[in-house]
Amino acid sequence: MICYHALGAYQQGYELAQTLFEGLNDAERRNTAHWATAAAWHMGDFETMADYLAFHPKGTSKSLYKAIIDVHNGQYASAFHHISKAQSLSYDEVQVQLDVGPQVAHRSLAKTELLVELQEVIQYKSQPEMRDSIISTWKTRFKKSHADPNTWLKRLELWTLAVPATTMQLQSCFIDCAKLCESAGMHHAAQSILRKITPEVTPLGCKVEYTRFRFEWKNAYQNQDQERMHEILHKLIKHTRDFLKHIGVDQEALERQGLGLQPLSIMANHNRLDHQILSRRYYRIAEWTAALQGASWACDEQSQVLNFTSLASKLDNGWYAACFSLAERSLSIFEMNEFSRSDSVAVSSYIVPALRGLFLAARTKENPEFVIKALLRLVTLWFRFGESTAVLVEVENQLSLTPVEPWLSAIPQLIARLGTPHKDLQYTLINLLKSISSQYPHAVIWPLLTATQTSKIEHQEAARVIMSFICTMPDGIRLVDQAELVGKELIRTSASLMEKWRSIIEKIIPRQDLMETAWHEVPTLWEHDIQYLRAVETPDEEQFVQMFGDQLLQIDKSLKRYKSSRQMSLVNFAYQELYKLYGDLDSQINQWKQPGSKLHLASTAPRLLSLRDCVLTVPGQYDPHLKLDDQAFIDSFAPIVDILSSKQLPRKLVIRSYTADYIFLLKGNEDLRGDERIMQLFNLINTMLNHNSDAFSRNLHLLPYEVIPLSPSAGLVSWVSNTQQLQSMIQINRAKNKQNDLNDRETASLLGHDPETFNPRRENPRFDPPAEMDRYDKLPIPIKIRRLKAALSHSKQSDLKDVLWQKSPSSDIWVRRRTNFARTVGVSSFVGYIIGLGDRHGSNILIDQLTWGALHIDFGDLFNVAQERSFLPEKVPFRLTRMMTNAFELASRGGLEVPGTRGTFKQASLIVMSVLRDSRSTVLAMLEAFLYDPLLSWTIGPNDPSHADHNTQSSSEKQNKTNTKKPHVQTHVVPQSLAPGIGGTGGSDIYDRIENSLIATYMETDSYMAKVSSSTGMTNSKALQVLSQIERKLIGYHKDADQPLTINRQVQALIEEATDLKNLSQGYVLGWIPQW
Repeated sequence: MICYHALGAYQQGYELAQTLFEGLNDAERRNTAHWATAAAWHMGDFETMADYLAFHPKGTSKSLYKAIIDVHNGQYASAFHHISKAQSLSYDEVQVQLDVGPQVAHRSLAKTELLVELQEVIQYKSQPEMRDSIISTWKTRFKKSHADPNTWLKRLELWTLAVPATTMQLQSCFIDCAKLCESAGMHHAAQSILRKITPEVTPLGCKVEYTRFRFEWKNAYQNQDQERMHEILHKLIKHTRDFLKHIGVDQEALERQGLGLQPLSIMANHNRLDHQILSRRYYRIAEWTAALQGASWACDEQSQVLNFTSLASKLDNGWYAACFSLAERSLSIFEMNEFSRSDSVAVSSYIVPALRGLFLAARTKENPEFVIKALLRLVTLWFRFGESTAVLVEVENQLSLTPVEPWLSAIPQLIARLGTPHKDLQYTLINLLKSISSQYPHAVIWPLLTATQTSKIEHQEAARVIMSFICTMPDGIRLVDQAELVGKELIRTSASLMEKWRSIIEKIIPRQDLMETAWHEVPTLWEHDIQYLRAVETPDEEQFVQMFGDQLLQIDKSLKRYKSSRQMSLVNFAYQELYKLYGDLDSQINQWKQPGSKLHLASTAPRLLSLRDCVLTVPGQYDPHLKLDDQAFIDSFAPIVDILSSKQLPRKLVIRSYTADYIFLLKGNEDLRGDERIMQLFNLINTMLNHNSDAFSRNLHLLPYEVIPLSPSAGLVSWVSNTQQLQSMIQINRAKNKQNDLNDRETASLLGHDPETFNPRRENPRFDPPAEMDRYDKLPIPIKIRRLKAALSHSKQSDLKDVLWQKSPSSDIWVRRRTNFARTVGVSSFVGYIIGLGDRHGSNILIDQLTWGALHIDFGDLFNVAQERSFLPEKVPFRLTRMMTNAFELASRGGLEVPGTRGTFKQASLIVMSVLRDSRSTVLAMLEAFLYDPLLSWTIGPNDPSHADHNTQSSSEKQNKTNTKKPHVQTHVVPQSLAPGIGGTGGSDIYDRIENSLIATYMETDSYMAKVSSSTGMTNSKALQVLSQIERKLIGYHKDADQPLTINRQVQALIEEATDLKNLSQGYVLGWIPQW
């Protein structure tokens, strides 16, 4: 009965109750009374409903059902008594459940809405003058409510106590509920609704008949019944033809006006409802015709499908589906017929209508995920064909008609294209950004600030033009000045002169041959940095110059002399001095890795410390929907900045506002623009999950955070409180239990050493990770598997499970945390699989210590680069080790072999995969914009050399390769941390070989559209290859399979792949730690 209720199959549930209820004992009747009562209510049998209700346990639902029976019987006083009682009980219920989360309380909140509407039903029946107002309220409330089919069914049934189901004013609500039930697989409920609302005499253009055609088509299409599909299409065409005759419109004349951009003159005198009815019919005719014609629809000389789609968008240009479909159809014809961008006729016939369709779609009041989908496709198409005059004219015309608010969600993509070399295109874009700035200056100021820091002059200048425009606005000069000051000082704080010079020297010092560095080019490379030493601005920088300035100036002077004289003694001197200086700097910086290290803004960035009462909002906190007075403006900066002891020494910074204190991680020497785009994608996916009833009811979501790039080499990341690295949690637990030697034994077994004697901290011989990984990479797979099994044999892999149990103050909290951990791992794992996210070692997964939600960081390895590299490639689609599945502690697949891979984890995985596959085009639109983003450059493919290979080969080295005779070079010592094959991380060959990542480094390149074919940029062909791979995943193809898998089989195959020891034993096992 529960299943029938969940499926909306109330008749079957009613019949089952009629058959079995009398034969149950009292306890069984109490357990089934709720479902039996609900079934009887939906079948309209109020007498039987009252009989079942006698056994219903006390609570909100029982009082609600009693009130419903009273209203049906006209006993309004008794009904109000039961409603009041139910409201009191429901408020207590909601209060308790809200402490758990809003999704958990959703059903109880829905009950409170039903109680309110039950009171309105009584009002409707007793106060005729209120009826129009009440129906209007019901419609508005229905449209704004969460789309849950069971809740909607109850609401509609409640309305029928007051009005018949055939009431025209509520017809759209009944039809929407039927469509939701059909999409949720509740076919009986959907058909039942259509039967209830079918009028006795079917009017021409009837919405109910049209909806029935849609359901019949869906069924025929799923069964691939071509004959039935043709039959239904002909029915719809006749349905449309009859309606056109009824309203007096010539069908042939109307369809002749479909193609092109001219409005429909023939429909000028008809009302909006007629337009909407015809728009829906022509849209379906186009869709179904394309399905029957197959791929050949795009080659149809009559362009039937495009004509009907264009008609649909012209008839109702406020309907998202038709407008977006016009763009998709037009672009498909252009691409499938392989028209050239230089073909002006094809561009005008297909690209211009596509752009119009996207602009119209962006102007609709649809859900945010649909609007951003249209905008991102629009931006990609606009800049792909922007050199066409017809395209530019259409874009400028449509921009004048489009409000600026929708563009707020695409600001990073717009600003990324400011450096376009096409002047007319750039002029239009600048005007658009000026329009956005005029209304939302705080929304663009931080992205513009980043744009002024890029290395491309055209990009900087375009950003400056917009910032100059902001200066003409009230408080604009203050806003820009404060943004530039804060940005500059934060960048200064993110990386000290000491760190910058260590990085510069690290790039210059040769690894093997002294002359592999082009020494004569060095003075030019660091000219700006040398000049800055003569004009430092802060006490910390003055101290650096006092300590190291003379030494650097002397080295610069020597290399300038070498440039003209080519005396090797000058190179030897410069090398020795740089080597010594690198050691001194490295020693000073390593002191900052001690716990408790801090920076004082008074000496690091004194101007930042002196700021007060800014008109600048806290980075990432601007909300365009709030009044300006309610925004979080920067009040001051905390005077002490903590230095964290990780590799890049990020800073923990506090920005104070009147509303709250905001904590950020300030990162230097990292480009966060890629992370910013991934957070955009995560927010989009969260929106899609919120609009799915199964995902919403389980609170399935990703855990995004704010990322604010300040420059191509620095940025802010919002601090996520109460989190701990997955790896750190395991280490701390083992240290607490005095099991540190367990780590060494596992590592020894993995690398083939004796677990009893292995000590990686021993000085002689020193443990050499790169050499170990070189040897491991060459091992046969069976040996790797045997070693991983040996590593796993040292423990039960229960550390996470134990920590979860020990840190939970009650069994209820333990269950909630365990469930949330399984769900968030499921969601993030399958989203990560779709975007090809690699490098998921334990330090890149954070666990919220209050909720046990899994949060991912570091999105460097995207689009399968970790899987495609030639050295130590990863083979798993996501991280799902035994340590994690043991913590899920749920049902198992295949006995005890892989515990925890079913139950909550798998259910969450199935739902998120279903949402992603259903929203395939939306996800692809976001990723397409990401891949073609001109600010992001890529190193991709299995055979791509590392960055060092690209950049260290100088022109002099190339010349030396052609010379048979080389000058005598003094033997030199390479710093240990820079040497290939020696322990340490900085610059070692192994890290160069495995860091095949998304990068856009400040010192190397800013990849713009003009550079997309370069060896370090994302080429069009590679972008299409990546998009094709992602689309195959979203369709259900697994690896080289010829046929797509069902969602269930796809999820199961990926789980098996992720937990397979063969796959886990490959990759960079020292860092990834597959035994954890």
